[in-house]
Amino acid sequence: MKVMNRVTSSEQVRIAAARAAASALDEIAASSSRALNRHARTWGLSEAKLAALEVLAEQESGCCCLYDIGDCLGVSRPNVTKLIDGLQREGLVERRPHAGDGRMIEAHLTDKGRGVLRDAAPGREAAIADVWAGLSDAELADVTRLLRSAADG
Repeated sequence: MKVMNRVTSSEQVRIAAARAAASALDEIAASSSRALNRHARTWGLSEAKLAALEVLAEQESGCCCLYDIGDCLGVSRPNVTKLIDGLQREGLVERRPHAGDGRMIEAHLTDKGRGVLRDAAPGREAAIADVWAGLSDAELADVTRLLRSAADG
């Protein structure tokens, strides 16, 4: 008995295109990660630590609950704890109880942390821009729009 392939050729073409898109996305993510980690290492940090400092700096108060940092970075709570532990050891952040809820802990950017981020941020932005340098502004806008559309499902 012969089993028929239920996937039509147009479905096969779409699957192949989706795989190619996923592969290209993996490649650009890996390239970005390498560039950002290379830059962060010049400051004695990992990219994740530098990104956590950036999250804190984006807050008007310069502080944020640990779980919010995890949400912003897309990492688990144990990973946030490790990141903040390392940043605290380096004197870049300090932990304080949340003002409104003593059960929660906030990470506060220290003056040293602000200084490191102030010095490191321009190079971080340049590293990100370099990854996408092969695209025109219009192409980059199209890629951003398309990726957001795909993420929204």
